[in-house]
Amino acid sequence: MAKRGGNKKSRSRPGPPPPQKRRAIAAAAATTISELPDDVIFDILVRIKSVIRCNRVCKRWRKLISQPRFAKSHSSRWSLPLSLIFYRPDSPATNPALFSILELDDEDLARLGRQNATVTFRSEIYIPHNGYKGRVIGACNGLVCLRVDNDVVVCNPIVQGRRPFVLPKPPKLANSWSSFGFGFSPLSDEYKVLRCNEKQGEHVNNIIISFDVCTIGRDDTWRSIGGGGHYEIQFPHRSTSAGIDFVFVNGALYWLGRDTASKLLCYFDVENEELGSNLSLPCQINGIVHLEVLEDFLYLFDVHRESNVNVWVMREHKRTRAWTWILVCKLPYPRGIAGPIQPIKIFKDGTVLMILNKVIANQEKYDKVLASQNPQTGLIKYHEALCWTESIAHAPSFLCPPWLL
Repeated sequence: MAKRGGNKKSRSRPGPPPPQKRRAIAAAAATTISELPDDVIFDILVRIKSVIRCNRVCKRWRKLISQPRFAKSHSSRWSLPLSLIFYRPDSPATNPALFSILELDDEDLARLGRQNATVTFRSEIYIPHNGYKGRVIGACNGLVCLRVDNDVVVCNPIVQGRRPFVLPKPPKLANSWSSFGFGFSPLSDEYKVLRCNEKQGEHVNNIIISFDVCTIGRDDTWRSIGGGGHYEIQFPHRSTSAGIDFVFVNGALYWLGRDTASKLLCYFDVENEELGSNLSLPCQINGIVHLEVLEDFLYLFDVHRESNVNVWVMREHKRTRAWTWILVCKLPYPRGIAGPIQPIKIFKDGTVLMILNKVIANQEKYDKVLASQNPQTGLIKYHEALCWTESIAHAPSFLCPPWLL
């Protein structure tokens, strides 16, 4: 009788590797990352989603990240998290300005601010001795457009060693005031800056509007594209609102305008350079209205102080293909704040992340803070104090157009 298990094959444990292979394994384990070839480090960095901090590790890494092929490889693999970018001049005024980036890609609001430390970049934008007279115009595809004194400049703050592009100076217009918008056309792959000029007419309520545009890297001068001051085209003047003058989304710049009777939604088609003011606003709005772009959609915030904030989003109707406004939620107006509300992001549960001016108790001062509010409970959480001059939400990118290389 055969023994039980006699037909089973004997299982032998693998022996140790030969000496030559052991030496190769030991040599590989002793190799540091600084000894790896550039193509290996390149492949490692491309696989890191939030690679902004790697830009500051060493000159070698910064050189690899600054290559145009890295930007293309990284953008095809990842979309960098939505971030809050801050801008301020350094001190003293002879030093370049500073940017700081706070990543917002964190669904756990309780950890926001502790987990994502800000990363600061020194730019090559120098503020003149006569002081800071600039502001953030807009951001698009990782590029930031600024107005510094009388200049309009564009830069990519996370790409080191790249000087900002300075646009040609716009023509001076007597007795007028100007505001700027920054946008991008995906069809022609061109970036453009729009200037809106407003001038008081003969009558008190008569404001003459004109528009100029500059295609970055192509135009040597600003081109006039119409408005009441040039071709007698009646166009609504800009309505005073909180936040940035113009917002960019889906190939167009939007802003609030006003005629003699009501507020209007105006737009500038970046590709075709067409102006329009035939888009309607929700008929129910009657508070302080301002526009924001969140998650690639145009939002309207109708703010009723001491009461509530109505949040609207502009969506395309599936059947009629017409654009319509949808009421998303009603937020209780935050108590103990001063000035405008700057929404940044709406999370999956409807919680709105925003920047507020929180009033300091028993003082006539306030702190700029990052806060979130839940629409169901109305509760507000304060996450982080912000001490920077200008801020805007955008998605960073290592892409650099040819005119910025």
